[in-house]
Amino acid sequence: MTIYPCKMLRTKIRTLALCASLLLCGTISAQNVSDLIISEVLAEPDSVSLTDGFGQRNGWIEVFNTSQGTVNYGGCFLTCDRNVLNMSPIPKGDLSTKLGPRQSVVFYASGNGDQGTFYVDFKVEKGKTIYLVSNDGRTIIDSLTVPSDLPRGKSVSKAAFDNKEMDFQVMDSPTEPTPGRSFKDLAAETNPQKMARTDPHGFILTIVSVTVVFAALALLWFLFASLFQGGDKKKKKEEAKASALSSATPSESKDEIAAAIAMALSAECGSDGETAAAIAMALESYFCDAIHDRESFVITITPRNTAWAEKSLGFRKTPQRK
Repeated sequence: MTIYPCKMLRTKIRTLALCASLLLCGTISAQNVSDLIISEVLAEPDSVSLTDGFGQRNGWIEVFNTSQGTVNYGGCFLTCDRNVLNMSPIPKGDLSTKLGPRQSVVFYASGNGDQGTFYVDFKVEKGKTIYLVSNDGRTIIDSLTVPSDLPRGKSVSKAAFDNKEMDFQVMDSPTEPTPGRSFKDLAAETNPQKMARTDPHGFILTIVSVTVVFAALALLWFLFASLFQGGDKKKKKEEAKASALSSATPSESKDEIAAAIAMALSAECGSDGETAAAIAMALESYFCDAIHDRESFVITITPRNTAWAEKSLGFRKTPQRK
């Protein structure tokens, strides 16, 4: 008789565990759905806009998954009326309603949701706000307002200005439509769009570019001057020194020095004026750069073996006895 209460207790425990599991699953599902945002909306297509599976061009709504996990958005709602949050339901149980991490999905606003899973029952109008509603039909997950002056063929979109925190903000100006973009595309578009907003005329970019170019040219000039012009400066310095030494004794002074040396030699050698004159002429030719190179500044005397230097010619013959 004690077995019956045990069976009842086990049944109650199983029931409680099942309810807790369902509650936990519902909570997890709700948390995943909350990671979805409306990332881009096109209201009025032009001749090059995206076409749907029927070859028609309509406005569209892009939903983006900001999380690192897969989200099943089946059972959620899209609407353009805050008073009717369950206007266009997204079918449940469809395998295509699972959205991968950092991926997006496009819903066509054809006005006829019966065309398929990715069609909604309303048209996107300028000045209206599009709402993404959770699968409970009451909780608004995200929204995006379409500007009333949005040009034809342009879209209103959000971008993650902080890719780590996934902090999405609405762009200030209309953008080129990019339906079905991934997180990488969003990150790539962030910097140019931010630059276009903060520096619309390109002044900052111009100043930075010119500064980089001039800095590179200055660095190249410094390297060239230090590597290739050092030898030229040394050579010019030596030439300037040689020129200064050369200009220190003009031609008139050289002639006077040669004449003075000739007079001294004449007084020293007596009447042998030809020898003194020859030496004076040689000195004059040397000082006037007619013989040796200017660079050496050295008179070189090289001995030569001539007939006059032959020692055998100075020997006397041995006397012979007769």
